[in-house]
Amino acid sequence: MAEKIRVVVADDSPFICRLLTGYLESDPVIKVIQAVQNGKDAMKAAKKLNPDVMTLDLNMPEVNGLEALKYIMAECPTAVVLISGVTRESARMTGMGVSLGAVDFILKYSPGSMPAPDVLRREIIAKVKAAARIKVIRSIPSMDMRFSGRIRKRTGLKTMTRPAGRAARSPFIQRLVVIGASTGGPLALKELLASMNPVFPFQVVIVQHMPQGFTGILAQQFDHIFPFSVKQAVHGDHLESGSVLIAPGDRHLLFDQDGTILITDSREINGHRPSIDVTMQSAAQVFGDRVIGVVLSGMGDDGTQGLAAIKSKSGFTYAQSKETCVVDSMPNSAVRSNSVNRVGSPPEIGRWLTGIRSAPKARSLNHAAPL
Repeated sequence: MAEKIRVVVADDSPFICRLLTGYLESDPVIKVIQAVQNGKDAMKAAKKLNPDVMTLDLNMPEVNGLEALKYIMAECPTAVVLISGVTRESARMTGMGVSLGAVDFILKYSPGSMPAPDVLRREIIAKVKAAARIKVIRSIPSMDMRFSGRIRKRTGLKTMTRPAGRAARSPFIQRLVVIGASTGGPLALKELLASMNPVFPFQVVIVQHMPQGFTGILAQQFDHIFPFSVKQAVHGDHLESGSVLIAPGDRHLLFDQDGTILITDSREINGHRPSIDVTMQSAAQVFGDRVIGVVLSGMGDDGTQGLAAIKSKSGFTYAQSKETCVVDSMPNSAVRSNSVNRVGSPPEIGRWLTGIRSAPKARSLNHAAPL
């Protein structure tokens, strides 16, 4: 970059502020323009200084990090990198922060050991540089009102699962939809799921790049928001139409020949675990042309080989449109490889998946959509 990346550091610890400032400014293209110690000042700095990136601690006085983030994403959208601990509460708050629009997060420490300072320095520099390239969008409105507990209870949608006396195993599912996402994924996923018909005749499996502990929090949040069941997948789960499974962090999700979910801690694939490619390739092998693959916002090219495998088995593939992505690397990689049948926004893809007709015309890269 020709110009320096302007960063605001927000943390209630003066020591952490100095530490992060030192790490960031060790790179010649980064300039910390202000350090603040509470959420209220973080909000003011975002609005007044319009930084390229803000690093944001979630536990701060006066206004906590989540409330500050809500304000920032609504009033002055900024690329925010969260600074998170590894406790369950930290994971919960970080998951909420990502769903509100934060583009990434950094763990202050790992369970049982502190990371080497140089490792932490390289990670935060890399993530701030990546965040500076991201086109930030405003947080979409909360869907709690649209899908409240009262609506679920009245309609009974949460209980519409399988026929009594028989498990809904893979031979009985009409389709399997596998969705892969990374940076910017939680926002895109929320938009896609919200636009779907709440009663759908297929199983959805989501692979979202997140560490262990964070995917479970995301599943809980989505299960609260939406009228259909959303849970983190566990080894031995059976596929069930009308529900959503999220691959656990730091584990790969595959399918047995009878469709049973397999969770494995085998090695990372191209730096990812869970890997979108691994899950999609497994789905294509087991389910053939009954698979629909979707790649949403994210950095890198995970999902490209997976969509290619689905398409080779005559399954259908979608990618998020460039203009609606927080980071468009993953969808663009898939499009460039000729592995995508149709491109659209997350709401469009959600409507296509459940057969809801909409006015906007989609960009079709091959033949017509199957639904």
